[in-house]
Amino acid sequence: MMARTKPKPPPAERGRILFVDDEPDLVEPLIAVAQSIGFSTVLVQDGAAFTAAMADFRPTHVVVDLVMPQIDGIDVLLALAQQADRPRIFVMTGYHWAVMESAKILAEKHELNAISWLRKPIDLDAFEALLEEPGAGDSTRMPSAVD
Repeated sequence: MMARTKPKPPPAERGRILFVDDEPDLVEPLIAVAQSIGFSTVLVQDGAAFTAAMADFRPTHVVVDLVMPQIDGIDVLLALAQQADRPRIFVMTGYHWAVMESAKILAEKHELNAISWLRKPIDLDAFEALLEEPGAGDSTRMPSAVD
């Protein structure tokens, strides 16, 4: 993760972000950024916890790692496609962008249009800017491939 340039005081709650990732140490800085600008957060690492959190936490945003051992980002996207009230979705990976292309095709097929695509390591200031910007999750544009 890249370092932040400026700390901000936390405002009132702005939404609820569900983080789905099997590597909590890598997600903790993203959680800290989200909390610092007023989001409530929950981190889950498996499918059962994801299902429970969707029902109990009712997230306004979901940040999901694409590649995980038990439940992967594709499974999460398929579950989100079944939701009547869909959260903003942020898909992240440390793998080659070609891996993202299959997820993007699946997302388009299931009309999941409000997705931001993030490459690890994630720049914390850029992540904050996405959360701050209204409609920031409404981009299906993926960054250009890097190796």
